[in-house]
Amino acid sequence: MTYRPPRALGLLVGSVLTLWAVCAALLLLNFAVGAAFGPAGLLAWAGAAASLALAALFAYWCYALATLAYDLDRNALIVTWGLTRQVIPLGAIDRLVPGEAVEFPRVRGVSWWGCHVGRATIDRIGPVLCYSTAQTPEQLLYVMTDERNYALTFEDRAAFAQEVQRRQELGPTAELAHHARRTGAARLGIWSDRPALALIALAVLAGALVQLQIALRYAGLPDTFEVTFPPGSAPPITGLEGPSALLALPRTAAALLLGGLALGAALYLRERVAARLLFAAAAAVQAIFAAGAAIALGAA
Repeated sequence: MTYRPPRALGLLVGSVLTLWAVCAALLLLNFAVGAAFGPAGLLAWAGAAASLALAALFAYWCYALATLAYDLDRNALIVTWGLTRQVIPLGAIDRLVPGEAVEFPRVRGVSWWGCHVGRATIDRIGPVLCYSTAQTPEQLLYVMTDERNYALTFEDRAAFAQEVQRRQELGPTAELAHHARRTGAARLGIWSDRPALALIALAVLAGALVQLQIALRYAGLPDTFEVTFPPGSAPPITGLEGPSALLALPRTAAALLLGGLALGAALYLRERVAARLLFAAAAAVQAIFAAGAAIALGAA
């Protein structure tokens, strides 16, 4: 049996937030494309990228809200939220507590009108995982288990409680453990891999340094200059005719950064160590480009 909480309000608000982020990204992209290379243009590109990422995040949360459901059988109560499945063995459910019996939860996570998914701490109950769309305590039902507690939303809480009791009396047909299943991109596990995330952050910071160095100095560069690389070599290995030639550095660095991170993410599912090495290589390449940009600007 499948129960679906009311989701219309949450989807409406989530869609508005997604559209707002998309509009902000388009406005920033329009400004960035027409702006000369410099701090303002770089900030516009960064803002557009951040807005697009935020729009993608809101879009995923809307998708997850649209899929929010509670499936009940003789073995378990399964909460579906996007790419995540929370499996709650039916035998582990100790009691069901109506929402008005305790305080309304303050959710830390994805929370807006009509969507409350995340963690909360409630007096007399303790830590709670919320997968709720409730706007009032009367819509909430707390599912208490021997491992963790859940806040869910049901239009008919009494009918759900009767179905849980009836299935518990029938007994399970299979033994299940309390766990979370993930599908698709959620299976990557990279979101909890601190070394991988640290390497990605290092690569992004080094890549940002390449862009920032040239953006800050670009407007003040002379019309023509010549760069010696490596320093001290003669005759010069590279001769640049003008500032525009320097733009190849940030463009190439950005392309290599995006390519390296995308390839590492694709590889992560099969070989985590190799993916981490790829992230480290991406960080090293960006560091080389940052050093090259510093040398080129110092010679200008």
